[in-house]
Amino acid sequence: MGAYELKFFKSYKSVLKRNYLLVYLIYFSFFLFNGPLEQIIPILFEQKGIGEKVYGIFLSLNNVIHIVLPGVVAYMAHRFDSFKIGIIAMAISLIGGCSVAFIDQNYFLVLFFLLLLISGRTIFNFSLGNSINYTFARENRGKYFALRDVFLFGSISIGLFLGGLYTAKYSVNSFYMVFSIGFIVPLFIIAYLSREIKLKKTEVEVDKDTENSNEEKSKIKIIKDIYKDKKVWAFTLIQIGTAFYATSMNFLPLLGTSLGISVSSIMGMFGAITIVNSLLALILGHFSDMSGRKWLYVIDLAFDIIPAIVFAFTQNITLFFIGVVLTMVKDSLAPISFAYFYDCFSEEKGVIVMGALSSIGNLLSFLAPILIGILWSISTKYVFLIGAMGNGLAALVAVFMLPDVK
Repeated sequence: MGAYELKFFKSYKSVLKRNYLLVYLIYFSFFLFNGPLEQIIPILFEQKGIGEKVYGIFLSLNNVIHIVLPGVVAYMAHRFDSFKIGIIAMAISLIGGCSVAFIDQNYFLVLFFLLLLISGRTIFNFSLGNSINYTFARENRGKYFALRDVFLFGSISIGLFLGGLYTAKYSVNSFYMVFSIGFIVPLFIIAYLSREIKLKKTEVEVDKDTENSNEEKSKIKIIKDIYKDKKVWAFTLIQIGTAFYATSMNFLPLLGTSLGISVSSIMGMFGAITIVNSLLALILGHFSDMSGRKWLYVIDLAFDIIPAIVFAFTQNITLFFIGVVLTMVKDSLAPISFAYFYDCFSEEKGVIVMGALSSIGNLLSFLAPILIGILWSISTKYVFLIGAMGNGLAALVAVFMLPDVK
């Protein structure tokens, strides 16, 4: 092993300390159970004899709830203890998953407890999931997010595999009961970690423009101050610009099947590239911690223009495959983009802004499919070309409105 490779592996020692490992374990244990439970919801509806119309109502209700929920949770995390909200999220997931296992005929209760289960993930992500990222040093964030995502997506893969083995022998209802009980594990880890970490910026330096004033500002004034922050409006414009192309990705399998590619081949393609993404993310995370992250974030936004144009003019399987590879490999920059966002805001602002941006994104994701569906019936070319323009504008906003944080 060469000197450079040794230096690369040694750099990751900084994000393998005790508190980091506890955070990875929270993500691993939570998504080990949450991932398969959410993935198998359509099968649960089928097993309970609930028709497609009720499932459609469930999806619509879920979309509406998640337009509001991230922003509300972020505000609550700003006002109260994020660890306590994280524990509540685990309890909600536990109650929702276990309860739905015992209900068959009452469709209203099935919808209620499933929405409770899904809401548990959102509550976790936008409370403790956001706040805890500020307890780790800025210079380690790229590596931290890359390694965290390895645990997160790895646990979902393992959970799906175990869930498949379980449901091959036992009922889907009992699967929901057994896997939901598993939420007790992350609940106790969060309770334990809350005694180890106080959500104060002990390792992280706050933004210079707020360093001397944050302690004196009331929480209400911080919220008002957010509206004056140019970075907030920049990220809002970026969220709007990228929403169209991001939503169009849900239609990508339709493009593949129209070219004669089987669904199983498309899923296998996505799965294989996800593994590559994890490895690339670890490498890019290392480099991003050595230098600034802004331009990698700009590349993350602008790079999607290339596969969007490829998809717009795709008429054969080869071009489709090239577009998918470009899209999926580019996603290895996602941990760096997350790290850059946290670099731009102090905890007081960042937790609220992240929740608000997610609510905006969910609203756009609720509306965009309507327009995409109309354009798709006319020509798929328009869908991807509009997506390319949106990402191009988002990249320009990032270049001119966002800071080069060191």
